[in-house]
Amino acid sequence: MARLTQAIDDLAAEGLAGLPPETLVERVAGIWSLVEGIDPEIARRRTRYTTPET
Repeated sequence: MARLTQAIDDLAAEGLAGLPPETLVERVAGIWSLVEGIDPEIARRRTRYTTPET
């Protein structure tokens, strides 16, 4: 949980400094990865939003 908190704080501080969009996307993806590691149920539910339904 401490890593997640630090990653969010770091992104907030650096994001205000004008990170390039591709770096911002990469950092947000890293935060989601940390969240999914904490709660695998979130990872399962997230797939409903990232893959098309058939």
